[in-house]
Amino acid sequence: MMKNEEKIRKFLNQNNGYITTAEFISLGIGRHLIPKFIKMGLIRKITHGIYIDTSLLEDPYYILQMKYPHAIFSLNTAFHILNLTNRTPYQIDITVLRGKRVRGNYNIHYVSKNYYDIGIIEVESPSGNQIKVYNAERCICDMLRIDGEFDLELQNRILNYYFHSKDKDIDKLLEYAKEFNIYDKVNTIVEVMMKW
Repeated sequence: MMKNEEKIRKFLNQNNGYITTAEFISLGIGRHLIPKFIKMGLIRKITHGIYIDTSLLEDPYYILQMKYPHAIFSLNTAFHILNLTNRTPYQIDITVLRGKRVRGNYNIHYVSKNYYDIGIIEVESPSGNQIKVYNAERCICDMLRIDGEFDLELQNRILNYYFHSKDKDIDKLLEYAKEFNIYDKVNTIVEVMMKW
């Protein structure tokens, strides 16, 4: 039988260096032993029920999604992760389904079920872990339909980055614009930007 310490090391290696209390239990290791592994220096606690290999730096994006798998990075945070702005957001933006609870100092946007799934993609966080964000087209639609969230200068900079990007998908942008009832606004922007 594999020793507990070896089991944990193997699990950490296969799971980006993170382990939860529930995962300890699924490995057949009682929660009462967790403090022993912390004392040994094998893991450290980062938040309630989540631990990390002591040799790693914490990834706040990955940790947030471990705690709240239904939270999708959106708006300023997604623009930053997708390299559509060089401005680091001072507060993490997430979008969740209406009625879901999230605790923490986040900029939380609530949406109905019809809009929640539109444009979710998986990308690498700045620390190299897989996280869920809304794609550029979805974020642009959100930016254009939420009043007062973005100043005009930042909006124009993001649109410039996007329209000069080789990854832009104008058809998808217009398709999402129809879904969010902002087609005319987006179509006008597309026409102006594509003339440049």
